Parts: sequence; structure tokens; C-alpha cells
Amino acid sequence: MPVKDKVVTWWIQNVILPRREIIDKPGFIITSLSEKQQVINLRDLFLSERLFELIENKIVQHFGQKGRQALYSAGKKFGFIYSSMSNFPTINNSTKKEFINFAYFLLRFVEGTYAQQVNHKLNLDEKIFKIYLNNYIICRHNGNGHIMTEGGITGIWAYAMEDKSIEGIQLKCEGRGNNYCELICAPDEKLRREINNKIYKELDLKEVRFENTYKMMNEIRPTKYSSNSLKELLDAGFFEFKKGILSYKNHRFFACDSHILYTIENEISKLVDGERILFDISFEYGTLLRELYGGKDFKKFIPDFFSALGFGDIFVSDSDLIKIISIYYPWTIFSEKSKFIIFRGIMSGILSSSIDKKVEFNNINLNSKNYLTLTISN
Repeated sequence: MPVKDKVVTWWIQNVILPRREIIDKPGFIITSLSEKQQVINLRDLFLSERLFELIENKIVQHFGQKGRQALYSAGKKFGFIYSSMSNFPTINNSTKKEFINFAYFLLRFVEGTYAQQVNHKLNLDEKIFKIYLNNYIICRHNGNGHIMTEGGITGIWAYAMEDKSIEGIQLKCEGRGNNYCELICAPDEKLRREINNKIYKELDLKEVRFENTYKMMNEIRPTKYSSNSLKELLDAGFFEFKKGILSYKNHRFFACDSHILYTIENEISKLVDGERILFDISFEYGTLLRELYGGKDFKKFIPDFFSALGFGDIFVSDSDLIKIISIYYPWTIFSEKSKFIIFRGIMSGILSSSIDKKVEFNNINLNSKNYLTLTISN
């Protein structure tokens, strides 16, 4: 059996069959990766690789090193939050055997979801982690990888080692012409001794725990407007899952905890005019997605597509002004202050491309009682 087929078989046996990845509920993608006894269900989204490529490319183009730092910070904060939400084992709260077994599971999950092949080296005494990746998401195309490669993996390792000073740098990248991607994560002072490259730093890391409010706000509920789950669209051939890769018309999508959109928004908004630029990037992606789809029936496409990807029970109203309402939109502790820049931008791009007239969803209404309902309008 080819290596990749073994990985897919392992992924199905260890992730899908035990329902670590729940994809058969319209409006919801739910993942549990914790090895602890308690059940921790996290709200995931399937996100576009192309969207992340655009964000990294254009933020670096506009802001240079400050942009790279913001992207890295967003990724590292996300990795740390994701790990704490999942209650992943750490070096001090698990046995060495438990920790190594968990690391193996996590790497195989990465290999079945985000990459084609993964190898790694651990030095637990020095807190050094090296990972080698083939065909890894995003950076394979743009050579950046600040969010999901450098930042995200470093945040997970910093949490695992209980050391916020751990930073990471990508020494090699397929997107820069190398045969594989290589990332090293280590405490800042050790990293600086080992390499002579520019290192990004982020120490403002927040532990966010899975608790009753999160559980209640993101609980799986019956949908009224959306009838298609990701599994149903896979079975119908709308999406394709092949060799560990989910794609829509050859455009790759990847599962990711919903905190990622919030951390990207928060960090880029700190840059001068960052909010507007992030909106425009998302608008551009929405336009590309509508063109990829080919049709202009946005009132059908948006609910079918985005509900299946985990964005809640969505419907589009155009009685007097156009509204997009997402019931059960993924809730986090950042939701109340969020401007939902990426979601609004994408929806604006899809609608504008569909009706051949520029429309921007700039108005937000939130209703959060037992779940979050997000309404955007022009």
C-alpha cells in the first residue's frame, strides 16, 4: 500500500470513525482531538487555502516586516488557544510516553489533513522541535506560511512545552523552491544561537479553556434553512476528498478551529488601515470563489456552500435590503467585539460578482443567547 494511502487509512480509522471529525451535521464541523477523558468538542471550519494565500501575500505586500509579524502573531496566538481549548497534554502534566504518543497522533493528523508527508525530530530536554513537511497548506504556493506553518505550529509547541518564549522559523519552503518545508521551534535564546535569520516574537499568549458557555453556544442543533452537510456534498461529488485533501474544483480546503478567523482579524486590525485591507482581500477572494462556482444564484450558493463548511444555518434575505443571516455562527470569547471582517468581505465579493454591482456588507447585528446569530447587511 502506498505511503499516502496508509495515511488516509489511518486518518479514517483514527479520526473519522471515532467521530473525532463530525462532518454529517448541516451548519457544523466539530472536531475533538483531546486525549483526555473528558469530551471536548471544538467548532471547526473548512477554510480555503487560496484565501490564506491572498491574505499573506497582500499583507506582506502592504506592510512588509510589520505585516509578517502580524501574521506570525495571529498564527502563534491561534496555535496556543487551540491547544489550550483542546486540553492537549503538556510536558509537565503527562508522562513522557503519553506525551510522545500524543505527538505521534497529532503529526499523523497533520499528515492526513494538511500535508502529504510529515517527519519530525524532538529534543524534549532542550525544548527543540523540528518538523519536515511535504505539500503543506498555503506556504507550498506562496513561500510565506507565517500563519499556519511558523505561527500555528510554534503556538502548539509553546503550549506543549509550557514555555511562551518558544519561537519558530521556517528555514526551508517548497514555495521558495526547496524540496520540502523545514520548521524549527525552540526557546528564543536557543533559536538565536542556532540560526542567524530574522525571528518574529510573540509573548502575549492567552489560554482559553473549553467551558460551559463555549459548549452551549456551539452545541449541534437542527438547522431550519440549510439541509446540506459536508458529508452530503462529498457524497454528491460537489466537494472531493482524495488522498487526504478536500477540494472544490481543484481548490484546496482545510479544517481549522474557528478561533483562527478571530486571531487574524485582531492582529491585522492593529496595522494602519489593516481592517480595510483585510476586507478588500476577503472581497477579492469572494469574487474569485463566485467565478469558480460559475453561477449567479447567490441565494442558493451561499447557504449550500458555507453551511456545509461549518458557518452555521445560513439564509439570504433580499426583501428590502440584502441580509445574510447565520444562525449558530461559530462563537468564541472574541465574538462580541469582532467585526467579522473576513466573513463580510467574502460575502460582499460573492454578491457583487453575482449582481454585477459593488455591494459591501458593512452593518453587523449580533444576537447571542444560547447561540450566536450573526446578521450582516449592506
